[in-house]
Amino acid sequence: MQMKNKLYHHILPAFFATIILASCTGLQPTPSPKPPLRIEFTKWWGDYTLLVAKEKGYFEDYGLQVEPVYYDVYSDIYPDLAAGQIDGALIAVGDIININRNTPMKVVAIQDDGGADSIVVGPEINSIQDLKGKTVGVLIGTQYELMVVEMLKSANMTVNDVTVVEVNPEDASEALKSNQVQAVYTWEPHLSEAVSNGNKIIFPMEKMRLFPDMIVFRKSVIDERPEDVRAFLKAWFKTVEYRMQHQGETRDIAAKYLGISPSEVQPDDNLGIYTLDDNKRWFDIQQPNSIYSVTNITSAYLISIGVLTQQVDPLEILDPSYLP
Repeated sequence: MQMKNKLYHHILPAFFATIILASCTGLQPTPSPKPPLRIEFTKWWGDYTLLVAKEKGYFEDYGLQVEPVYYDVYSDIYPDLAAGQIDGALIAVGDIININRNTPMKVVAIQDDGGADSIVVGPEINSIQDLKGKTVGVLIGTQYELMVVEMLKSANMTVNDVTVVEVNPEDASEALKSNQVQAVYTWEPHLSEAVSNGNKIIFPMEKMRLFPDMIVFRKSVIDERPEDVRAFLKAWFKTVEYRMQHQGETRDIAAKYLGISPSEVQPDDNLGIYTLDDNKRWFDIQQPNSIYSVTNITSAYLISIGVLTQQVDPLEILDPSYLP
């Protein structure tokens, strides 16, 4: 009986200790899953890398959830990215500099060469000189004004020789048709649409790559989720290699997300989509045409038109340390 009591006194505390430990373990909160990274895309051939990665499950392969968010109008991205409605975007460096004035941004990679953006005119315009006294449409207060300046300079003209008004690149065809403008800055696929409607490219006469597109996140997102940003880029560059070999499939996937037929998604054969190796060359600060140089040039232009008050330090917004 004595032996039984001793055993009882040893077992009972151990039993309760086990119950308490089990209860404590049960009370530990289960970590809630992180929300997907919300990334912008538009009707742009370069942006479709995002959609292919999502469709093929490449983001999930790296333990990441991503939600592509479509924008019909490019400039609508600016306030949403600044306000945190989206986490990242696929936009040009001048746009990033503008947003960075209010909300800190970080560029982690370069997506493509920006394509051959152009200025399109109506059929009645035969030369740049014909635009004297006419109206030119462009996104005002952005780097895209630089192409208007370069066009006029090539004909010994200045912005004082024309009237510059705000027109979204998406509205190029309609603005020319309604005679709201006689020339307008635009990009693909709206460029091809404008030309197919009887308008013509007046500048540049040959390819001019001024505005490479970047992969950018708000700095707060990178600070909170650095490993997710690394995973995003691993999936991204895996997808770049895949889509280069599967252009037709890329078109089909884009059509699915845009809700249109594949025949309406026109591949941009002139657009240079950048690989990981391309990125490493662009981020080589020793190269004269590096992305640091492009950022300095763009920053200087935004100062010249009064958008910025001082030069942006490229090292503050460009961060290649997240590249695979």
